[in-house]
Amino acid sequence: MTVYAVALSKGGSTKTTTAAEVAAALARRGRRVLAIDVDQQGNFSRRLGLNDDTEVDAVAADVLVGKASARAAAVPSPSVPGVDVLAGTHDLADIDHLPEVLTSLRDELPTIVGEWDDVVIDTPPALGMLTLAALAAADVVIAAVACETEAYDQLSRLVDVIDSRIAMRLRPGQQVHWIVPTRHDGRRLLDREVVEELEKVHPGKVTTPIREAVAAKDAYTAGMPVSVYMPDSGIADDYAAAMAQIITT
Repeated sequence: MTVYAVALSKGGSTKTTTAAEVAAALARRGRRVLAIDVDQQGNFSRRLGLNDDTEVDAVAADVLVGKASARAAAVPSPSVPGVDVLAGTHDLADIDHLPEVLTSLRDELPTIVGEWDDVVIDTPPALGMLTLAALAAADVVIAAVACETEAYDQLSRLVDVIDSRIAMRLRPGQQVHWIVPTRHDGRRLLDREVVEELEKVHPGKVTTPIREAVAAKDAYTAGMPVSVYMPDSGIADDYAAAMAQIITT
């Protein structure tokens, strides 16, 4: 079982869009996927088709504090067959300060080997306890970086936090494994420069850039990953190319 965590401490970096594409790409490969939403906004859950009417017995926050098991809390994604979801809710805000949350996913996920083939975790746009918990549990860390200076600066912050808080003891050797440049427009000089700088500083870790497209927002409204909502679109092609680099098993 491979655990993927998508992280960056900046809102609007298309982190959740990218996490949904990882889950959908794994499902298309015949993998049984558990999608864990640890952002209180619940955008990952909604991107995978859950809404206010979805019946759940427990949510991600319950699993993180040991009130429920992942098996009991997971519900099938209405839009992506093969994906089950631990819903992100406002309850997560109440546990983001608890020290026991830090190792909760790292300790819980090995108990579900055999139930799911892979896990995809979407994190909040901050480097609090919930994001650190995801980083401590991950086998593969993916940073979705919008082609803008602010997002690039936050990538440096993510790398520093992994080095200082995670890689020493919680997950020895942890690192950012893949960087997905998003909201890319090859006609803009800044976008080209951002990708070039990413490739220079992080050689071999930068995927195919993902173009900016209205389809990504429309897909969210529809409760779907963009590759499910509009599989023949250019952005879906970009994500397919990026996922082919990231998913190697």
